[in-house]
Amino acid sequence: MPNGIGVIDADYYNNESNEGEIFVQLINFSVTDVVIKKGQRIAQGIFMPYLLADQDGLTKKATRIGGFGSSDK
Repeated sequence: MPNGIGVIDADYYNNESNEGEIFVQLINFSVTDVVIKKGQRIAQGIFMPYLLADQDGLTKKATRIGGFGSSDK
């Protein structure tokens, strides 16, 4: 995995612009092909509750539309 850690933002859930799929980005640096078979385990996930910062829940925010790399757009 290129970065080792992925974070899914809280607004990903129940968002009309995605279908609830979670992707894993993999890069093969080997000189040979690597086959990932259906059902093979390649990643782990931990679902955690999150907290809001003070006053964060009071601010009206625009709806984000994004995906991979959308944080800097």
